[in-house]
Amino acid sequence: MYYTWNQYPYQPRERDYAYAASFYTFAIWIGLGVAALADKLRKKKMSMPVAGALTTLVCLVAVPGIMAKEGWDDHDRSHRLTSRDIAWNYLQSTAPNAIIFTNGDNDTFPLWYAQDVENVRTDARVVNLSLLNTDWYIDQMKRKAYQSDAVPFSLTREKYVQGTRDYVPFYDRQIPGYTDAKEVMEFIKSESPEAKVRTQGGSSLNYLPTKKLFIKVDKEAVLKNGVVRPEDADKIVDTIFWDIDRSYLMKADLMILDLIANNDWTRPIYFAVTVGNDSYLSLEPYFQLEGLAYRFVQFVRMQMHRSNRSCGS
Repeated sequence: MYYTWNQYPYQPRERDYAYAASFYTFAIWIGLGVAALADKLRKKKMSMPVAGALTTLVCLVAVPGIMAKEGWDDHDRSHRLTSRDIAWNYLQSTAPNAIIFTNGDNDTFPLWYAQDVENVRTDARVVNLSLLNTDWYIDQMKRKAYQSDAVPFSLTREKYVQGTRDYVPFYDRQIPGYTDAKEVMEFIKSESPEAKVRTQGGSSLNYLPTKKLFIKVDKEAVLKNGVVRPEDADKIVDTIFWDIDRSYLMKADLMILDLIANNDWTRPIYFAVTVGNDSYLSLEPYFQLEGLAYRFVQFVRMQMHRSNRSCGS
């Protein structure tokens, strides 16, 4: 019965939809009660308009009024500002014109509220990774919103429409050394037979040909556009090398890789601390914690061990 009528503890919010079936049943009894009340009033020789008016008064005014009187103090949220304050801190953790990846509903909706209602940091673009697996949401990200420019994805709609590149498996092409991330993205975007791998079910999928990637760093651009702070200028590396520790990419992962490869150091990129490791694409050595977000920086923040740093193509 516990799991029938209640949710398990420590929920992030009320989940009324868990009680949908009981709400439907309760609504039926409400309807029967309204009909019974109207019928009882008619039996007292009241006219139909008067009976209807009294029924409406009781059902739509008196009952909700009693519920509000008895339950208002338990449900008043006017002074509960934790979600709003955390959202403010998330947004203020980012540099101007930043892009911040969030995980799902609970760490995204408060940020949207802060931007939409309170006009907080509307220059920052919040990107929900749960929704980034859908084509319609990617369409939204490619449009300007408030003071935030469009997210600079390079993939055109036919390359990410639903049913296309939803799942990109890794298939080792035995490429020596490290490969430019832009070249890898061009390969994944390709429609040539060489860029496809056949599954056991007989379908053809675009695939990730190597896990060893690099990106050339434009030092002047990262400083000019605020991607790296001036005090960290002496730490900037010429090239970012990293290994993706994944056997596949989902569409959201592919869009992250596309952004990182084609951002051209125009905007700072952040990951909310609530985002799981799977979405980092193994870039953690280049993460710097700033407030409540990890900033993707162009210098090594953690010790990395490489056995081969040659660049292949």
